[in-house]
Amino acid sequence: MKQALFLLNMGGPNSLDEVELFLYNMFSDKNILPTNPVTRALVRKIIITKRLEDAKESYAHLGGKSPLSDLTQKLIEKLKNILDIPIYAAMRYVPPFATDSLIECKEQGVDELLLFPLYPQYSTTTTLSSYEDIVARCKTLDYHPKITMLTCQYYDDIDYIKANVEQIEKAINGKDISEYDLLLSAHGLPVSIIKAGDPYQRQVESNVSAIRTLLQIKGITFKNVKLVYQSKVGNATWLEPNLVDVLRNPVNRKVLIYPLAFTIDNSETLFELDIEHREIAEKIKYDDYIVAECMNNSEAFVNLIVKYVNMNRSQKNNSMFACSDCSVCLCCGAASIYDAEIVKS
Repeated sequence: MKQALFLLNMGGPNSLDEVELFLYNMFSDKNILPTNPVTRALVRKIIITKRLEDAKESYAHLGGKSPLSDLTQKLIEKLKNILDIPIYAAMRYVPPFATDSLIECKEQGVDELLLFPLYPQYSTTTTLSSYEDIVARCKTLDYHPKITMLTCQYYDDIDYIKANVEQIEKAINGKDISEYDLLLSAHGLPVSIIKAGDPYQRQVESNVSAIRTLLQIKGITFKNVKLVYQSKVGNATWLEPNLVDVLRNPVNRKVLIYPLAFTIDNSETLFELDIEHREIAEKIKYDDYIVAECMNNSEAFVNLIVKYVNMNRSQKNNSMFACSDCSVCLCCGAASIYDAEIVKS
């Protein structure tokens, strides 16, 4: 069976001209705004009107584009040195979209697509949305490969936890971290999505617990280790505590922030955390404010992805990594049933 690997992510604008497209596509996604199409269109228009210029200004601070695409390509180049299959980035809201890569795969006779989400924790707003996008684009192209989700989530994979701790250790850089709070920052979600059955919060909390345990085993002792959520949009009730509130009401003025729910650096890490929130810390006169890098193309993350590809080849992935808390279990046998529902809808 001829295979190709697709790395799934939301994507980020490749230019200031793409910012509006990014916002339009994101807030057209029924998984992001789970309401009827008329209401979704109205809310989308309001959000774009309010946020477009601020969003463009944010990306201007990063050189006029998101770093996500370039960093993902660097990851792909490293993977190509190990894996002997075509590897593509598949972004959800801006290029590179999956369509061109799928056309190429169809022409080359690829009959199995291996999907790896660059989202460590499963959410309907991320993993499921990206999976649906691949299925829908294949249907449009009249292309019918086997679609294999290598894993729905890997937040509790020991190799992933080790990779997290490696990034934290790198950011410590020899400092006496017993005086620092470690803030593990996950992307926030509206509470309504969690109440609808999304397992994201539960998985984030488990992720935090695992990191805390490994830090203790390694003798890395922060003053406190806290879970926080970032990137709140709008007036709805979101997961708490909000990172901005924590920073504005400091218990400790020495902090190290690790972006827990991101594997590739993007505007929400390099701008929101390292520029925008750093300004808050400077105004309040923090003694030290450190933002750790995401895993990006680290050796540990490359090896993690390769492991899942090899697990698929040895047909051991299903028995080793069951995903019993997924509302739609995409990597443990339910995908074919789900795909059938997509085709009917």
